[in-house]
Amino acid sequence: MKPKNTDQEKYQKDLEQESNEIDGINEYRDILSRVIHEGEVIFKIKNKAIILSAIVAGMEIGISYLLISILYYSLAGSMEESSVFQLFGLVYPVGFILVILGKSALFTEQTSVLTLPVLNGQRSIWELLRIWGLVILGNVVGGIIFTLFIGILAPQLNLFTHETMASIGNHVVDHDAWVLFLSAIVAGWLMGLLNWLLNSTMSSFSRIFLIFMITGVIGFGGFHHSIVGNVEVFGGFLYSDTITVTDYLWFLFLALIGNSIGGAIVVGLFKYRVFQSNYNE
Repeated sequence: MKPKNTDQEKYQKDLEQESNEIDGINEYRDILSRVIHEGEVIFKIKNKAIILSAIVAGMEIGISYLLISILYYSLAGSMEESSVFQLFGLVYPVGFILVILGKSALFTEQTSVLTLPVLNGQRSIWELLRIWGLVILGNVVGGIIFTLFIGILAPQLNLFTHETMASIGNHVVDHDAWVLFLSAIVAGWLMGLLNWLLNSTMSSFSRIFLIFMITGVIGFGGFHHSIVGNVEVFGGFLYSDTITVTDYLWFLFLALIGNSIGGAIVVGLFKYRVFQSNYNE
């Protein structure tokens, strides 16, 4: 026997579906609004403060390099080198947790954030490039300072050797240019996605888990992050006979461009266009 209230039940289901769709739209809009607001806050920071914050971030991200170097020094020779490099994913996130939760200015973490106010018509492309330039400069300088410091201290504490730094640096640059470039796009995409996900939750535990998960993937997969890579390759340049200053600068160029494309276009542009095409109609 068919139910008598079929039409009413169908209407109720349609109503519930419409309500769920509205909730989804509002949630997406809320995340987008938070990301745009975060970008606007960064645009308003003074140049000196941005550079200082970026230098601090470049030094703090060096903690990831410190830990992967200790791990490599401890395990190299006792297991396959490829497996050691994959284990980097376990300690790689620590520097990112310090930087992101500490609100220091890290280039890849803020790439998509700064792109959205531009796409929304609130900022110009020149303002975007100015901030990017300041953050990149500070991150690179901070990374170099950390590398010089740890290169002196680590051997004295028997944490790792200059040979360790050379091996890690050679491992990072030992790829064709197109591989480095595409790998950097993946890393930039993951970092842009991380920022999007971080704006979906205010829970400290959830944020730490998200940072660990996303950056752990970057470390495990060996994808090329420009700012961590800056420390890795500069360390190799200092203590390896095979890495030249040209190799270092070429790597930095490819990684920065790749990270920018991954974070700004794949995440920032696509996420914004999805909202425009589906939710503004």
